[in-house]
Amino acid sequence: MTADLMAMLLGVFIVPVLLLWAGHRLRRRTPRMRRAFWGGVIGHIIALVIGSIAAMITPAAWDAGDTWRGLFGLWSFLLLPAIGATIAAFGSGSTATGRR
Repeated sequence: MTADLMAMLLGVFIVPVLLLWAGHRLRRRTPRMRRAFWGGVIGHIIALVIGSIAAMITPAAWDAGDTWRGLFGLWSFLLLPAIGATIAAFGSGSTATGRR
């Protein structure tokens, strides 16, 4: 199993499980954890759109040394939720109650 395939499998199966865990009792979490959860959800949704578009491109359009296919089609499932959660957690956003 290649690293690209492992990254895609982790992003497709493990990331949603982690988001489910983080979303459990979300109101009782700290504001930083709530922002990280929503950043991860938004990152995962964007990754699903990008990965689906990359999967619909015909194989004849890709060449053997194309790294964009691996990045968009495989690694985005793992990287974008992590990037979204990190940006949201350490950003200076406010919570739903209006407090910082």
